[in-house]
Amino acid sequence: MPTGKKENYLGLVELADYEHLVDQHGSASAEYLRQEFFERLEQWVRPTDQTKILKDQRFLTVLKDIDGRTALELATTKLARLFKPPYDLLGEEVPLDIHVGFALIEDGSTDIKEALKQARIALRQCRKTETLYQVFNPEIVKRQDNERKLVAELEKAVELGEFRLYYQPKLHAGYGNVVGAEALIRWHTSDKKILMPNDFIQVAERHPVIHPITWWTIKSAVARLSKWPEHMSVAVNVSPALLLEDSVVDVIKDTLDIYGINPSRLTLEVTENIFIDNRQLVLQQLSTLQDLGVRISIDDFGTGYSSLSYFRDLPADELKIDKCFVLQMLKSKKDEAIVKAVIDLAHNFSLRVVAEGVETKEIAERLSTLGCDQLQGFAFDKALPIEDFEKRYL
Repeated sequence: MPTGKKENYLGLVELADYEHLVDQHGSASAEYLRQEFFERLEQWVRPTDQTKILKDQRFLTVLKDIDGRTALELATTKLARLFKPPYDLLGEEVPLDIHVGFALIEDGSTDIKEALKQARIALRQCRKTETLYQVFNPEIVKRQDNERKLVAELEKAVELGEFRLYYQPKLHAGYGNVVGAEALIRWHTSDKKILMPNDFIQVAERHPVIHPITWWTIKSAVARLSKWPEHMSVAVNVSPALLLEDSVVDVIKDTLDIYGINPSRLTLEVTENIFIDNRQLVLQQLSTLQDLGVRISIDDFGTGYSSLSYFRDLPADELKIDKCFVLQMLKSKKDEAIVKAVIDLAHNFSLRVVAEGVETKEIAERLSTLGCDQLQGFAFDKALPIEDFEKRYL
């Protein structure tokens, strides 16, 4: 709805992947595409708007007297409609993809240079999100600045050795003896704080720093495992992004060889969401790791992808039932039914089942009755520093 307040927006429009167009069609044909790009933009702007053609296949416009964000959305809808038809290049249909960054020119507080800077930031954000357009948002910039700061701190933490592994015991559901542990990372910061994975891992996974963090985790866990009895194993979480790289296989193989560990004593936990993208490559990587003898566990099962279609060829040895189902299973018949169904499904495919989030003895007993293989949770113990874990369980 109209707000009554007229606003001016600076828009920066670019023809996406122009270099790719040059490589694919040649510089002469790419110039035709470039001219078409500018001609369609001329159809978009109004006589009252200011425009300027810039270098690097960019078009600058100031949309004047826009009636709020709703009107801006209508303008971008028209822009999308203009660029939807492909360009006929000598009988070949070539799509013209664009990105747009907008910045609000506020009365008296934003000059053109500042607005152009903000539009460039919005344009970069647009490329990342693969949307048609983005409007500059100072909160996004603030989050990006905070993320860059955190990444720098993580890189420093790697150098200073500020990470520690804590170990939470995993018990045999029938006999109640400890059969292994899950290694869980903690960040002991220089200012004496202890940060949990939820405080930094998601950010780390978007940057190269996840590599040294994960390699350190695997090597540290396997090194500690080499001092444990043969019947015990260790589980380590691996970022989905790393499973798309061959380096993870080399690191794991070299680490197991160095410490002389039977590969079956190492379990790699991956979330089921990993199968959403690059499914074939992920399956291939998991098969390669499984061929090494390493065990593969699908973590947080039931909360993500959960498609039965991949079960037939799934290279995994274990399903880990998410705690959101385990916690309420004695109070919710639906949750208990889900837990039972997962256990039966896994066993039909010869997969072991681990339940996490087991917080009471009553839940543990029910899981054992349902046929769950291993249990993990506060009913037995929390994640412990290595000295406390070994003193208590070894």
